[in-house]
Amino acid sequence: MKNYLTLVLPIVLVLIQISCSEDDPAPAPVVGTYTSASAFLEEIEFSGSILIRKGNKDIVRSGFGMADKSTNIFNSTAHIYRIGSMTKAFTAIGIVNLKRDGFIQSYDQPISDFIDDFPKGNKITLRHLLTHYSGIPDYFAHVDPFSQNQNVSISTEDILDLIVEVATTDGLLFEPGAEYSYSNSNYFMLGLLIEDLTGMSYHEYLNQKIMEPLGLSTIKEGPNEMTDESYAKGYKDGVEVAPYPMHFAFSAGDLISNIEDMEKWGDALLGNQFLTEEEKSEVFVAAPAEDGYYAIGFGWNTMRENGNLMYFHGGDIDGYSSLIALLPESNSLIVVLGNEEDGGTKRNLILEALTKHEFQFN
Repeated sequence: MKNYLTLVLPIVLVLIQISCSEDDPAPAPVVGTYTSASAFLEEIEFSGSILIRKGNKDIVRSGFGMADKSTNIFNSTAHIYRIGSMTKAFTAIGIVNLKRDGFIQSYDQPISDFIDDFPKGNKITLRHLLTHYSGIPDYFAHVDPFSQNQNVSISTEDILDLIVEVATTDGLLFEPGAEYSYSNSNYFMLGLLIEDLTGMSYHEYLNQKIMEPLGLSTIKEGPNEMTDESYAKGYKDGVEVAPYPMHFAFSAGDLISNIEDMEKWGDALLGNQFLTEEEKSEVFVAAPAEDGYYAIGFGWNTMRENGNLMYFHGGDIDGYSSLIALLPESNSLIVVLGNEEDGGTKRNLILEALTKHEFQFN
């Protein structure tokens, strides 16, 4: 059942795979000679907070650029950002906890066990949702037009109805399990499944199983408008973004965090106390042998880059771009929380430069 999970995909697909938004990436900045991580971040005009830790030694732990351009407040490591599709890693661990708690028996259960009348629901498994092999079309392309045309506020239940309607009317993109196609619909449905099975809200369940045990005080559902002084405001093309209806993103991308809590999250996953070895084998699948390709796990992707084994995921959502990468062989972390939306261009430049210059495999 797990063979299709390790299908190798070229790293060029990362920009598509880890995004919540579908905007075209901005032109890549011109990058000169690499002298240091800090100088590189200044040169590409990165705006946000970043942690680059090799083992127990910080290479960079700092803010760059402006958190609020209107008041000239600079980004710091304390500022809180939207993390977009990095939310999916939390949703995936929520599903792992459903199995621990006996709400599901197997990741290979069909979704027809939980959702009535979903097209080919008897062939789509929870594993297909977790790894984007379901063939279910992405709902994002349909939510905004529906909301605007109906001139109504669309709820999470409405979005599920829309997912079902599109899958019924237009059909699946492919036979479940046959191909890979990144779709926010998969993780939106997993969040609703958590609510249906536990009788708790998605965020309450994550708080109970993840946030409170790990002391992640800033990681929670993000507000529609980032007005609190602890938040970094989001920008696109230098202009502050408008309020965003975060329930549109829900379990596919609605969480916020700061650098400190993302470090705690990464360390918990690198350690041996939070997940069992069996659970880790599902979440973090084996890496392809060749650099430049990645394999799909539960909310995380695995690759080798310049020899480094790496588990990673990122996200883009209005005004923000983010990335977390775990390097288990050296107990290292890269956390990028940016408050300028650029389709992941700078995030990917940062990852490429760091693995080449700071994390050479020895």
